[in-house]
Amino acid sequence: MPKTASDQTAGSALVSFRPFCDESDYARMLAILLESAKADRDDWMPSLDEIKAWCAPTARFDPARQLVFASMAGRGSGLLGAPSGEGRGNASPEAGASRVSWYTTRNGACIYAQTSFLLPEWRQPGVWLALVREGDRRIREMAAGHPSLSERYFQGWATESQTEWIAALKAEGYEAVRHFRNMVRTLDAVPALATAPLPDGLELRPVQADHMRRIWEAQAEVNRELFEYVAEQWTEARYPGWLADTSHTPRLWQVAWDGDQVAGMVLPRIDEEANQGRERKRGHTEHVFVRRPWRGRGLAKALLIRSLRLLKEEGVDEAELGVDSENDSGAYGFYERLGYVTERTDIWFRKPLDAGK
Repeated sequence: MPKTASDQTAGSALVSFRPFCDESDYARMLAILLESAKADRDDWMPSLDEIKAWCAPTARFDPARQLVFASMAGRGSGLLGAPSGEGRGNASPEAGASRVSWYTTRNGACIYAQTSFLLPEWRQPGVWLALVREGDRRIREMAAGHPSLSERYFQGWATESQTEWIAALKAEGYEAVRHFRNMVRTLDAVPALATAPLPDGLELRPVQADHMRRIWEAQAEVNRELFEYVAEQWTEARYPGWLADTSHTPRLWQVAWDGDQVAGMVLPRIDEEANQGRERKRGHTEHVFVRRPWRGRGLAKALLIRSLRLLKEEGVDEAELGVDSENDSGAYGFYERLGYVTERTDIWFRKPLDAGK
């Protein structure tokens, strides 16, 4: 394995990092992600094509610089069934992967995020710590080419059960800044429509092709208020990709109109592939948005109950959504009152990039 100056000691063993090499690494990345997600009880089940898209070169992402694989000297994981060192000199097979990226928030701050994945048998505190330090090193290298006219932060993300990963982030100065609840509601008893009438003057319309632009613009507007807003996702150049997103199910969408204005929406979907893989029947009540002029009238509840009833008619047993529990809108409590319960908590960690400078 080609070693870098960032090879680090984890306990008594050496963790080595190598950069992304070629398209054969997509399969390695997929194998690591699937096993890591299973260990973390994460529902993410990406396909190889999705991994290729996630790691493809763009104006903001260079896989050769922002994606690395980790291995430990003298140990093999058996990943992909390859003998130790096959195709990589005498190195052991990769047992971890780490990706760094960056984006701009609503207030212009630059966020430099690291995401790491590790096979269960390699999950030791020292290995996690080596991944965090390597991520920080590559982030500093990447950020050196960017102007520092605004605030800049390192960022890491963890599921609450990832105690060793969280400990490694904290050991390197990261602090929890936000908690996101993954919430689920059973559909055995959904409130009647009469309990949440649509506010006067608003109507639901079947989504047509010429509605899509206004739905996108309404989403972009409300997203600007969110902690997790990513400015680059809502540029004009991203609209064609959003429009072509195969996960969209407009026939299920609940969009309220006031004349020619989108007042609010819930965009339900059902991921059949994930349901089969997890042996469940779950739908998603995502993108619960009400624009400011129409808030405080019960629109979100009306749209959400209609979405739940529609998903039940589609044959699913439960509905899922994610919410920022510290959102100023009080959304977390609202969902609890509607019967959603927390299934998992994800935590965002940050630390200043320019501290001490």
